[in-house]
Amino acid sequence: MNLLGKVSDPKFWAELKSKPEYKEMVDAITKEYADCCVGEIEATKFSKFCLFKEKGDRNAYQDVFFKRQHRMYAAAFMCLLFPENDGYLELLQNTIWEVCDQYVWALPAHIENIDVNNNCELDLDATTMSMALAIIKVLLGGRLHPLIRSRIDYELDRRLIKPFLKKRWHWEYRQNNWTAVCTGATGCTIMLNRPELFEIVRDRLNENMADYLRSYKDDGVCVEGAGYWSYGFGYFMEYARMQSIFTNGKYNLVDTEKVQNISTFLQKLYLDRDVIVTYGDCRPFGKFSLHAGFLFGLKSCFKDAFELPQKNRRRYDVHYFPFMLRAFNDYDSSFTQNEFPKEVTNYMGDTGWFVKRCEKYGFASRGGTNRESHNHNDVGSFILSIDNEQVLIDMGGRPYTRQYFEQDTRYTYLETSSRGHNVPIINGQYQKNIPETFSYTKYENGIFSIDFEDIYSIKELKKLTRMFSFTDNSVTVCDKLDIEGEFTLTERLVSYLEPTFKNGEVIIGKAHIKFDKEIFDASYSTDTHTLECDVNGNTTKGVTVYLTDLSLKTQDKCVSFTIAIE
Repeated sequence: MNLLGKVSDPKFWAELKSKPEYKEMVDAITKEYADCCVGEIEATKFSKFCLFKEKGDRNAYQDVFFKRQHRMYAAAFMCLLFPENDGYLELLQNTIWEVCDQYVWALPAHIENIDVNNNCELDLDATTMSMALAIIKVLLGGRLHPLIRSRIDYELDRRLIKPFLKKRWHWEYRQNNWTAVCTGATGCTIMLNRPELFEIVRDRLNENMADYLRSYKDDGVCVEGAGYWSYGFGYFMEYARMQSIFTNGKYNLVDTEKVQNISTFLQKLYLDRDVIVTYGDCRPFGKFSLHAGFLFGLKSCFKDAFELPQKNRRRYDVHYFPFMLRAFNDYDSSFTQNEFPKEVTNYMGDTGWFVKRCEKYGFASRGGTNRESHNHNDVGSFILSIDNEQVLIDMGGRPYTRQYFEQDTRYTYLETSSRGHNVPIINGQYQKNIPETFSYTKYENGIFSIDFEDIYSIKELKKLTRMFSFTDNSVTVCDKLDIEGEFTLTERLVSYLEPTFKNGEVIIGKAHIKFDKEIFDASYSTDTHTLECDVNGNTTKGVTVYLTDLSLKTQDKCVSFTIAIE
């Protein structure tokens, strides 16, 4: 049974090298090989393994871990593309040997008790690397030394299959990207390498995937952000496709309206041709790219319902090994880029997200809760883009450390606290992260509104409604309060551009924020945002963030300001 499609055929790899439509993919792989397959990689040292617990640092260990992983994947692709070169196979087998020698395939950040000998932990990396090894064994078959094939079988049984059969894992109940990635990779590994066991675990795996889909509402919004949507949904789709083939079409997880809505999530996030909404732990600036293989897979499955993003927003890399295979397997010359519509409004009312794109600007705002996976305290916040750049911004996430994910420290950071978002500050207080607090949104007569008083947990605050109204070249923000006694209110605006002040306006790039000087005082302060780490765990230097405040001088309970695009 061919579970991997045409990439299983050596003739396919031999022929594609002469086809111009595959040149970009082949060039990307050869570049990655040149970048990560030269020289020796140090062992994964115990001292670096311990740094996460001791200091919260993830990158020192992960840098070496991912380099070896990338080397294995890049060498595997070079073996498929250039089977005549024995050097690629030698490097691949040496790297597989090193990977099999590693103490654990999970990352220290994901191991519950790091002081106990536990080298069979199942996390995102242990499961996805298992799936990649199972695929490599299938694709290269007899070209691999019998001992390498036997070692892969042994380690997959020891590190993945037996631990999975032994107990239920925390990610089976999480209802986020972990559930989909770990379940999908585990299920695909079993179908590929231990197919006789799949019938035993199929119902459990499918219930996990049903749980993952329950993390979405019917509108298909991924509250974790665009990156985690592609990660989780990507492995959901890999599992769904493979299971359908394995069961001769008996089990089809994708043929529902909800799954189709999830598949079209990204195309609803575009604020301009390159800029997307960056809620959750996204990368900054909104210049977001997705693996082309994931995109081609969605296009081949959902056809015209799925809109391919701009070509420069697609990437090829071996880090997501099955997605890179999907790029080759699912590419079709008929896949053309959809025309980018300038005038679009998407109200995703089940989750409370709103995105509007027009000729002069792009705008997004969100309701929801502050108790979401990869949560930021940002209910009621908004983003404004002009000329293909976020002007009033959402910073996205920051480099991952232990402290970033601990409840006591997560909201001390500018990126996650409401002090770093375009939301009101009331009585000097920021939004809270409290269970069972919600907002309520509606979009009616061209106005998007959010009721979110519970999010602040201020006893005197009985009602807080934020309303956005729109023209072709402006957005007006109106906040209405029902609050007992005297109060203070500050409207915060966040940007990477330094503001200037002139005649009742704050000017940030081409955004002119017009306000009543009799009602508001305008000022700004600065903070520093450290850009999110890249896929290799590297961070770039920090950037200055400008926090502009319109501070209410009166006791008005209905205030507004207008952002005009000049």
